[in-house]
Amino acid sequence: MYAKHFLYTFLALFTSIATWAQFQLKTQVSSQSIGINQVIEVRFVMNGDADDFKRPSFENFDVVGGPMQSVSHTWVNGKSSMEKSFSFYVQPQKKGTLTIGAASIVFEGKLYKSQPVTIKVGDAVQEQPRQQQRRRDPFAMFDEMEEELFGRQRQRQPQLPKNMGQGIHLVAKLSKNSAYVNEPITVEYGLYVSDQAGFNTMLVKEMPKYQNFWNHMIEQKQQPITRAELNGKSYRYMPLQKAVLLPQKDGTLKIDPLVVELDEQYLTGRVDVFGTPEIGLRKKTYSSGTKTIQVKPLPLDSQPAGFTGAVGAYNFSVTANKTAVKANEPLELTVSVQGKGNLDLLTLPKPVAPNALELYDPEQINRVNKSISAGMEGTKAEKYVIVPQYKGTYTIEPITFSYFDTASKTYKTSTSQPITIEVTEGPELPTNASLNNKAEVVSSKTEIQPLNKNIEWFNGHFITQDKSFYAWWLAPLLLLPIVFLAKNVSDKKAGDVRGNKLKANNKLAKKYLSAAKTQIGNKEAFYEALERCLHNYLKARLKIETTEMSNDTITELLQNHQINAQDISTFLSIKTTCEMARYAQMDIQTMQNDYEVAVQLINSIDKQIKK
Repeated sequence: MYAKHFLYTFLALFTSIATWAQFQLKTQVSSQSIGINQVIEVRFVMNGDADDFKRPSFENFDVVGGPMQSVSHTWVNGKSSMEKSFSFYVQPQKKGTLTIGAASIVFEGKLYKSQPVTIKVGDAVQEQPRQQQRRRDPFAMFDEMEEELFGRQRQRQPQLPKNMGQGIHLVAKLSKNSAYVNEPITVEYGLYVSDQAGFNTMLVKEMPKYQNFWNHMIEQKQQPITRAELNGKSYRYMPLQKAVLLPQKDGTLKIDPLVVELDEQYLTGRVDVFGTPEIGLRKKTYSSGTKTIQVKPLPLDSQPAGFTGAVGAYNFSVTANKTAVKANEPLELTVSVQGKGNLDLLTLPKPVAPNALELYDPEQINRVNKSISAGMEGTKAEKYVIVPQYKGTYTIEPITFSYFDTASKTYKTSTSQPITIEVTEGPELPTNASLNNKAEVVSSKTEIQPLNKNIEWFNGHFITQDKSFYAWWLAPLLLLPIVFLAKNVSDKKAGDVRGNKLKANNKLAKKYLSAAKTQIGNKEAFYEALERCLHNYLKARLKIETTEMSNDTITELLQNHQINAQDISTFLSIKTTCEMARYAQMDIQTMQNDYEVAVQLINSIDKQIKK
């Protein structure tokens, strides 16, 4: 019997330990049966350090105090445990059985919720005199629970400080106060909150416009609260907004302030039914203030030819995936820069290929990290597809890339090596070389040669008695079919070259359309792929070159193919959207709509051209 009791006790103890070893979020209330004029404390208690706490809505209750956060650590026999809690003081709005909903919090990437708690609210009760109420500790149940669970006495709620509500600062921090044109700088707006202050909600009143700056907002999935110092004092710090800025002109430029409105907590001067000072809420506006930065112009006297505005520190390279191919077999040429600087705004130099190498519009490959620590760092590349048309050896000349190095404050230039492409099989490249066989020179003679004795004239017609005469006369007629056959073969070969070009263009158009679909949600990559699709589609269907991609030319060609005006207008609209996408905000739904419009447009134009 004793063994049986011992086993049950052991199992109960083991179950209790195992349960508390796991993360838990529980709701505790000071009382579950109160009068409508009474206030209760609601505590959400967890046994781990979790983030992103969300309180319930407290429907049918008024929040008259809180939230108040407390954290405690305990060491027993070399093992540590902790407790973190959020406390609220609430008063019911009506009588009956009311429910306090579940709170939620995230721990190690998993969402946890507390159980709802029901409160029975009855008629108003008569309050005890203040002295007697102070002698009674309404939170004794919590003390007993903590002593039972953690083996310690609960710390009493500390008295609220007299300077409650003081010590909130909104600050803008710049990575540097001086920069060159197009040199990246970063700005971070953050809220410093002292331990004596607090707020419930925040509303952004004014966002910075960043006039005269190219800007990129750094997305923040979470807003972690850390400890930080300001003017030698310790605060709780919450980052609000981060951005990478590129000044677009020199001089003294202003960075707009961030303005927010807080529901700030403060002491009302009154006390609640437990004698605790009452905390109220008031709206207060905070501004980070206007910041200025001195922007220096790039030196002009030493600026190299071909400089396109790259500022930072870069490595430049030009590579080909293969250098020996057959005619009409594609190869890839990649032009890239890697480093730190204004990657999003710099322009890569364009390769120049011989006419025998068909050079297609490049595919943009950008892997750029934008952060407060790095500014703008990564790789920007353009991948060209090259299709050789004729047999031979061709050279892609060296490409030069220049940038302004902010560390040495000088211009630097990198030049790639020449790349030789060997086309081993295919048609010969047509040339204007002289003929191999020289024409015979007929010398003039002063002598008049006698007429052929075998020729006689009868009634204006001639005849001959020499049979070889007929052979020479019929030879040209017999050669005509051979000439026509040779011309057909030549035309067929030439047609194959054009056909291969069209096939290559069609293939690239489908490739970029597929790439655009996979990039929906990634604004820059999506619209770059969609623009490449439109370019290669026109090259395939209308035999138009990239250099002719003006709106007037496109309109004229589409009209010549009797494409309806609505489709022409839609095509130009999508083309303009692709060009302007880098400067505008686009959501996923907009990208999805643009993709579907492009697919429908291509199908519509295809049907009209076939007719």
